[in-house]
Amino acid sequence: MTNIDGIYIDKLVELHGSPFFVVSARTLRENIKTFREAFSKKYPKVKVAYSYKTNYISGVLKIIHKEEIWAEVASGFEYDLARALEVQGESVVFNGPYKKREELEKALKEGALINADHLDEIKLLEEIASELGRTVDIGIRINTDVGIHQLPDRFGFNLESGDAIQIVRRCVEKKLLRIAAIHIHLTSYIIEPESVENTTPAKRIKLIWPKSSDMYRMAANKVARFAEEIREKFGLNMKYVDVGGGFPNVDFLTPYVEAVVEPIVKGFKGDLPILILEPGRAIVSNAIHLITTVVGVKEFPNGERGVIVDAGVNILPTSFWRWQEIEHLTKPESSLKEETIVYGPLCLQTDIIGKAMLPELGAGDKLVIKNVGAYNISQSSTFIFPRPAIVLIEDEQVRVLRRVEAVDDVFLFGNF
Repeated sequence: MTNIDGIYIDKLVELHGSPFFVVSARTLRENIKTFREAFSKKYPKVKVAYSYKTNYISGVLKIIHKEEIWAEVASGFEYDLARALEVQGESVVFNGPYKKREELEKALKEGALINADHLDEIKLLEEIASELGRTVDIGIRINTDVGIHQLPDRFGFNLESGDAIQIVRRCVEKKLLRIAAIHIHLTSYIIEPESVENTTPAKRIKLIWPKSSDMYRMAANKVARFAEEIREKFGLNMKYVDVGGGFPNVDFLTPYVEAVVEPIVKGFKGDLPILILEPGRAIVSNAIHLITTVVGVKEFPNGERGVIVDAGVNILPTSFWRWQEIEHLTKPESSLKEETIVYGPLCLQTDIIGKAMLPELGAGDKLVIKNVGAYNISQSSTFIFPRPAIVLIEDEQVRVLRRVEAVDDVFLFGNF
């Protein structure tokens, strides 16, 4: 890789230093189009709601929303960001286990779809509805067994225990909340049950991405059956079915489309609901790359080779769960390659970006860490080093979305 959308990377380095993230507006738009069309060709009523937590750089979000994409938010903070970007309330899906009362009040008044997560949130929504003097429409998040060996799912109301149907019954009887949506989301990060007593959660975290499409089929089947049970028992027809996110890259969507759509089409006896999808990674992952520079070379006693670069796990936290895809920029493709450990600049033994087949490198050589748009920027921190600049390439023009952070950006100095 020597250029991104026709702009040479070495020229970008001259202008913006190193390291820095590069966003491709063209790839963002292509991913959105491919994702939406994949589902819309198989299902008549589709709404795509981009997952804010995956990456909420405002310049990225503006491009996404210009494509008429809804916002999926998991906090009042993200909700306010969506509204600041002029996303209308009725185009926001409000998820998450902690929503403040004032946030719920605002979202209800502005027409957002709130997916309730637990009983205390239901009670809070009932209080608000009572004060408003009317029944309000909400969704509920459910969880169910789809064959993932993990600790009990902490989000939503469980199907198998009867928790979910009891919540629906409560809402019907109290007449304050009307269940209009069912939400389910298959997480990509799970905590496996303990195999050794008192092992910490960090030692049991497992990334399961991409997930099997069979899991989505099982989830969609159970959602459809639950919706039909609600219709038969309480006369409620779902306006929305929200199957969450966690989808693979857009080039591999076909089995997932079939797994989600077929059970819903077959399982709903009445009018088909609007199908909400909450992609994050599938939209932004391969649209953003990190340009970094080798600052040192290591030859280890065991014969392994390593290089130190100027970007660490503080800005690439997903490196803890998988090796990054790394390419060299400054060496000919014909160069002899060997396995190389790529370290970051942090004073941590665990600051490892990945292992990759790379040519012999020296200080000053450039590397491209590819497809890092998902979760890295939103989860990054100023641990030891500041966060780098983010630049956007759009229509062969380059502009800065965020400049490299300085001390004054991070710390507030004064007479304390």
